Amino acid sequence: FPVRPADAAWLRMEEPSNPMTITGVLSFGRRMELEDLIALVEERLLPFNRFRMRIDRPESRGARWVPDEAFDIREHIIPTELPHPGGHEGLERLVSDLMSQPLSFERSPWTFHLVQDVDDEIATAFVARLHHVIGDGIGLMHVLLSICDERFDPATLPGGALAPRRSPRAALPARLARTVRNAAGETRDLLMHPRRMLDRLGAFGGGIGALGGLLAMPRDSDTVFKGSASPRKQAAWTRPIDLEGIKRIGRATDSKVNDVLLAAATGAVRRYLVARGDSVDAVDFRVVVPFNVRPLERAFELGNAFSLVFLALPVGILDPIERLRVLKQRMDALKGSQQPAVVYGILNGIGVAPDWGHQFVLDLFSAKASAVVTNVPGPTEPLHMGGAPIRELMFWVPQAGDIGLGLSILSYDGAVRVGVAADAAYAPAPRPLVDAFELEFDALAAQFGALR
Repeated sequence: FPVRPADAAWLRMEEPSNPMTITGVLSFGRRMELEDLIALVEERLLPFNRFRMRIDRPESRGARWVPDEAFDIREHIIPTELPHPGGHEGLERLVSDLMSQPLSFERSPWTFHLVQDVDDEIATAFVARLHHVIGDGIGLMHVLLSICDERFDPATLPGGALAPRRSPRAALPARLARTVRNAAGETRDLLMHPRRMLDRLGAFGGGIGALGGLLAMPRDSDTVFKGSASPRKQAAWTRPIDLEGIKRIGRATDSKVNDVLLAAATGAVRRYLVARGDSVDAVDFRVVVPFNVRPLERAFELGNAFSLVFLALPVGILDPIERLRVLKQRMDALKGSQQPAVVYGILNGIGVAPDWGHQFVLDLFSAKASAVVTNVPGPTEPLHMGGAPIRELMFWVPQAGDIGLGLSILSYDGAVRVGVAADAAYAPAPRPLVDAFELEFDALAAQFGALR
């Protein structure tokens, strides 16, 4: 079946310097053997048919999902040794190495790399790599967590466990399927006839203004994170940060948890730039922030269903309270704007646009933003997989074009972790940025009495 426009966009954005791959780490407090993981994946993940299909003609606008006739699960679940010196540092190096490598389209575009004996606390970990064409972060999180012992329910599998090869579209209500087809056709028509796009946006009131505002938005501030992306990526992540402490800060400032997390990200970027000797006076650091548009009842549906907003982080503000206030104000304004709807249309359009169209969008995004900041709320309770307790969850999303910094925020079992994925051309060592996050959270907690 055809790759949907919203998914095909990620095939079009694939570049040697920026593989469009979502990377995740699951760490376990008890050893999990290779055969146990294979059995779990066969039972609980492979019924989602995209995990047994490959992309035919991924470089074309006619890309299709086709059965991977040579599918071999042992090409996807791979025992892997930790690089020197092992432990957490070795795991970060492995994630960095894998993140820098594109996935093959000769087979289904996903792999799990299984490592053993990471350190005294982590007996087993696996690094999951899934191409963005399979789905977005929210959808993949729901699907991956559905293979956990507490979440696994055969009734949630597509068509039931006995019918794993059914097309996801076939499982949708007929009216929704028609809507998807009509939207794809309409998007293609508008891209081929730009004047119709302008007319249509005008009919939506603020749409044309939002598009004009996006096009007129000035380039982002010139910092160390602007330049040409390289193929080498570097990953690191923080220690667990108490979620309840973050909530207390939110209550004290009439802010949402997401506002507090973004304010901490702002402070961390400020600390990092100042430590490098860069001027931050009156500097805004613009990021793109994805948010989910998938209804809850479609949580287990693969594919991409999200939009983006461009948010200017006020790194030029020294006072953390004022910084949080300004950031919340900006985020609230974006939520009520037409920008998300316009960007959602653009993302869908990349999949069917001519080459010049998708390159224009990549250049636009790269010029107007320096980073991607993703916040995914994970499970609030501890989970197990094959009886092994999951101690740690972390993920990273790709950055398109020349955007070379990704900040990922994930909550799990009462704690928050922040991951950094940095292009080596911009930040050869991401650990100082991770340290800046931890310092910023500590400073906020101390200021509001929300100690860990």
